[in-house]
Amino acid sequence: MTENEQQLKNILLILQKEGVLENTILIGSWCLLFYKYIFENFNPTIRTSDIDFYVPNVKSVNEKQNLVRSLKTINFDPIYDILTNKTKFISPGGFELEFLTKLNRNNLPCVELGNTKIYAESISYLEIYSANYIEVNYEGVLVKVASPASYVLQKLLINQRRTPEKQVKDIESLKNVLSYIFASNKYTTELKELYESLPKKWKKAITETAKKNNIELY
Repeated sequence: MTENEQQLKNILLILQKEGVLENTILIGSWCLLFYKYIFENFNPTIRTSDIDFYVPNVKSVNEKQNLVRSLKTINFDPIYDILTNKTKFISPGGFELEFLTKLNRNNLPCVELGNTKIYAESISYLEIYSANYIEVNYEGVLVKVASPASYVLQKLLINQRRTPEKQVKDIESLKNVLSYIFASNKYTTELKELYESLPKKWKKAITETAKKNNIELY
């Protein structure tokens, strides 16, 4: 287990202890670590120390004690944005933890997770994860992780909004995951069904990015 993987495990244990883990879905590049549990011979390549959790329902979060204080015990200190209260936890080693949620009706840039004093940033296109995740037993901790299909499609959906450098990295990553998806009838079917269920505008954006990068989804 690498140092960053140990950091991840420490975070998961804290979230589990506080009763918050069940209300979150791991998204972003760290999902790759968990795909090795469902894809044979999958080799995750993770180049980031940032970890993001999506919270579908912020009102459902109910900490058992004090999540901020518990994260401090593993040297993750909260940093609050002056204008929005957006909360980011940073460790001395530069590892960053952030909570995200879908856009809200009031168009607030950030929303508090329950009464935790932790504010999740509201971002577009995260709803795709709400019902599309897998559950993985990781080192004795049950973790909800974005499904391979939602990982790929969301990356394609937001690609044009990313910096050029991140666009390239994301395409490289999702192409790798796609190769394993297409090797499985089960996961190929899931990809097609999820794509067909998306709004027309989303499908158009996904198709355009896929075509631009010579990616075939069917």
